Amino acid sequence: MNTNIMESKTRDKIIKDLLLRKPKGEKGQNPTYSIIEYYCYDAHKHKNRVECDHEGWGYTDSNIWDLGFRCESDVRDYVFNKFYKSEENVHEYYLTSGQRAGVTRKTNRIFGRIQGAIRRVRGDGKLPGLYEVSVGYGTKFYFFGESSIEVKSLAQMMLEPIYPDEHFNVTFVDRAVPGDILDKNVPSFERIERDAKQKRERAAELIAAAEKIETQSEYVKTLITQNLEVAMRAS
Repeated sequence: MNTNIMESKTRDKIIKDLLLRKPKGEKGQNPTYSIIEYYCYDAHKHKNRVECDHEGWGYTDSNIWDLGFRCESDVRDYVFNKFYKSEENVHEYYLTSGQRAGVTRKTNRIFGRIQGAIRRVRGDGKLPGLYEVSVGYGTKFYFFGESSIEVKSLAQMMLEPIYPDEHFNVTFVDRAVPGDILDKNVPSFERIERDAKQKRERAAELIAAAEKIETQSEYVKTLITQNLEVAMRAS
């Protein structure tokens, strides 16, 4: 689905830079840094940390998104495969405690510097691609658009007439081409069709149960009427 997958060499270069204490960033971003002293309660001493005035640590949100990481575990898998995996160490389980600590340190640094961009892209949706539109609770559709604002406006115009009392939430999924929305929406349509079928089957069961109750009632009425007639003749 992703139509703008970053080349591995470019991605490796950005990751290598992000692992530096003060990343250089990409051309035109010009990040600047300051050193902040803080007290580390785990080490029981004062330490220094680097803070950056650039929210993407020198990289645009779109380029960070195109690294392909969507969560911390994605970053951890990359760090292990890139820096620690070998014929002897095919899984993180086989690493030494020092190596596992190294995986954790690198993962924390990388993800700590890119998670804001990932969150902004998902929320602000300023990239062309596939957007998820949540309608109320549990109903989801997918639209193609240039931004979350555009897609939300489109969704409200198209969906509000049939979902008048529901709230719409729009989230960027990934870069895509317009044709991707067809396959992506299939599970949603199938779920709705299953739900409708189940309700129809349940409705048929309820109608059948109602008809049975009505038949029983009419039969009992007939018996009572006959009983009344017999009693009156006898008296």
